[in-house]
Amino acid sequence: MENNKKSKRNNHIIRKERMGKRVRILASGYILITLGLLWRIGYIQVVEGKKYSQKVLQSISGKEVTIHPLRGLIVDRNNKVIASSTITYNIILDPYQILNDLSDEQRQETSKALATFMNKPVEEIENFILLNPNSRYKILLKNISLEEKKMLEGLHLSGIWYEQSFIRNYPRGQFASQLIGFYNKEKGQYGIEQFFEKYLKGKDGRVYPTLQQGDVIMTETVSPVNGATVVLTIDEVIQQYIEKIMTSYIERLQPLNAAAIAMNPKTGEIYGMFSYPSVNPQSYTNLISQVGEEAWYSLSTTEQAIKLNEAWKNYNIHTSYEPGSTFKPLMVAAALEEGYLDPDTFVVNCTGSIDVFGTNIKCWDRYGHGQENLAEVLANSCNPGVISIANEVPSDIFLDYMKKFGAGELTGVDLPAEAQGLLHSIKRFGPVEKATASMGQTFMITPLQLITGFSALINGGYLLEPYVVSQVVGETIIYENTVNIKRQVISNETSKEITEILEKVISDGTGREASITGYQIGGKTGTAEKGFPRNPDKEILSFIGYAPIQDPEIILLIIFDEIPPQINVGGQIPRVFNEILTPILPYLGIQNKDLYTPTLNVVTIPNLVEKDIYTAIETLNEKDLNYNVKGGGNIIFEQYPPAGTNLPQNFKVTLYTDTDKPNELINVPYLIGLSIEDAKEILGESLKIEGAISGEISSQIPKANTKIEKNSKIIVQTMN
Repeated sequence: MENNKKSKRNNHIIRKERMGKRVRILASGYILITLGLLWRIGYIQVVEGKKYSQKVLQSISGKEVTIHPLRGLIVDRNNKVIASSTITYNIILDPYQILNDLSDEQRQETSKALATFMNKPVEEIENFILLNPNSRYKILLKNISLEEKKMLEGLHLSGIWYEQSFIRNYPRGQFASQLIGFYNKEKGQYGIEQFFEKYLKGKDGRVYPTLQQGDVIMTETVSPVNGATVVLTIDEVIQQYIEKIMTSYIERLQPLNAAAIAMNPKTGEIYGMFSYPSVNPQSYTNLISQVGEEAWYSLSTTEQAIKLNEAWKNYNIHTSYEPGSTFKPLMVAAALEEGYLDPDTFVVNCTGSIDVFGTNIKCWDRYGHGQENLAEVLANSCNPGVISIANEVPSDIFLDYMKKFGAGELTGVDLPAEAQGLLHSIKRFGPVEKATASMGQTFMITPLQLITGFSALINGGYLLEPYVVSQVVGETIIYENTVNIKRQVISNETSKEITEILEKVISDGTGREASITGYQIGGKTGTAEKGFPRNPDKEILSFIGYAPIQDPEIILLIIFDEIPPQINVGGQIPRVFNEILTPILPYLGIQNKDLYTPTLNVVTIPNLVEKDIYTAIETLNEKDLNYNVKGGGNIIFEQYPPAGTNLPQNFKVTLYTDTDKPNELINVPYLIGLSIEDAKEILGESLKIEGAISGEISSQIPKANTKIEKNSKIIVQTMN
């Protein structure tokens, strides 16, 4: 009995110990689970807190907002605006908020207001919202004005907000359109807009939503960086002259294509570039303004695309063509440089044709030119004459000089999609190929390659890299172009010789219509038949010329491609050159010797900047120039007019000895060719005329584009 009681007591103890053990195990497990949960909560709060906060924030305030920068300006060499941007706004809908957070009344209010603003049915706005139920960002309408944005904001609509954007403006219309390009699909297309995209586009800004203490929603803004300004070498005045004259002759001659380039042959700076057909970059998707609305919409979609592609093509860099006789002087220069041609003894007899290894090649004058010296061969553009010269030059040397002058090689111009052209290989360059190449046929180059090679012919022999952008300017100068000499092709002596010979083309040869009274002009006409076999009804007519002979400051290439055969062209192509360059030469300050009579003693203003005031005054006294000192310093900080300006004796030069520049400077306008009365009307009260009382102005001092102070005098002379 006692043993049974003892046994029961032991069992009770054992059960109690087991129960205690289970409790301890369960408690330990509970503690571990609790610690695990606490650790996870801490991890979520500390490690992933930012992520979850952002999710919460997005559900409250939407995604981060992009602030688009303004695209940079494109300006000409004198800072005249060619392309600019205007701030606009996009209307952004938040369909998720509209459907989930707004009352029916608020939703209807928003839809009705937007429908009224956009002149659309309310159902269209509501469907737009319903089709995007989970979206926090849908663009409803692009490019509204600031005034329109303020009007909508005044309605206090829910579920919409505004994103800054811009529209691109081309205030000068078709001005150099293929060179400038256009803006589409949020990036530049063609020309400068495409090539300098990385500088023009700027950098996006952002508005970042954040959560602050106390669940207060705040935003952090990173401002956008606007695009930089691209400064062209193009001169708006020169470009306008080119476009005006070329357009008038295109209407008269009706070519398939036409092109022109004006360039500084000593630097490679392109002053003007024209290509026809063209298009307005403001309405780049159609040619209605060129061909008319009815004609445009009568075309199929494919035909419209083909015409647009042709209009956006820059003939000067995208098209390769056979240059014809404009290439002849380059071949002659090669023969002179290598000693295969003596200009003093060379004589050829042109009978109207020449036989080259059984191939009869005709001269354009079927009766022949008879005996000719070197200058007469070029003046007459005689095919047998240049072929006889080419026959003396070995094929490998001939082909090598074609390449040295830039044929078959990219010029390196700062524009996209430049064509390379097409040359013979040495294996396929036999006597007949060499003969036709000497005439500028059976190989292909671009107009820009020709004018660049021709510049080397007249600038002392240096092949330069042409360029259309001088600087890219942000807060500082980001990019700057300088003269880039690729190589010297011919000697300075050969260059001078060929430059002077080419004056005969103007005075006695095929380019007489290009002559400009009072200036010595050099140049070369060109005609090239197109196609294989040759089609005499399809020709490319061209002229390339430069001035002045002694020290060329400008070179101009004119091309008319496929003028209808029924139109009588005559000497009109050189005449185009004449009409374009006649106003441009005095605009560039190149003096007309026949119109200018030096009744005034003219002196060149010296550089006085950084000189002490006493040395500067002494220098001006020696040159019989008056002066006006502004400021109380001892060192010249600035001077007006600037150094290098030609002024008559007794003209007043202003010297600034403090860092403050003059408050107002006036850009001297181009007055040559105007009457005194018209000039006075243009100048108004800002500048004064001296030196003549009537007649047509033939010269002016200072020259056009010089910056001088308001109320300064301009000295003019008139034709007798």
